Amino acid sequence: MPARQLLIIGLIFNVYWFLAVIGQGQFVWLLAILLFACWWRYQGTWRFGLMLGATGVLMDLMLSWMGLYTFAANAFPIWLVLLWLGFGSFIWVMRQTIVANSPYIIVVLGGIGGTMSYFAGYRFGAVMWPLGIEITLICILVCWLCFSVLVLALLNRCNRQQSEGV
Repeated sequence: MPARQLLIIGLIFNVYWFLAVIGQGQFVWLLAILLFACWWRYQGTWRFGLMLGATGVLMDLMLSWMGLYTFAANAFPIWLVLLWLGFGSFIWVMRQTIVANSPYIIVVLGGIGGTMSYFAGYRFGAVMWPLGIEITLICILVCWLCFSVLVLALLNRCNRQQSEGV
């Protein structure tokens, strides 16, 4: 994927993230439109987006249930579900670039990037961390390192299936 296209896709996802985290429930309609536009533009993206998005939602539900973080409405927010679906779709669009790099680098970048995303969400007030910053950051980092390994495994599996025509 050319560098210009990578930059554009990365910027679009960052705008999507910003709309979800800052706008929360206010821009759910726009997040849904952008997500469906991505699924229409990049055929097959919806499958991976749903699979990875559901996995991420389950991880967040578990961490929320464990009391690691809470949300203002005391319910799991729809904007976070849409954010996870968008993230899964973004990963699928970027899959060739991701799998072309060292898995160790991808896992470390995924762990740090995921953790920083949640820290930014905390700082913007989208999520509360009842256990404090240090404990929550460490737990989220461990979760995102593991999640990044899972992302790579799912990408490799789906890429193999796609190339075999399954």
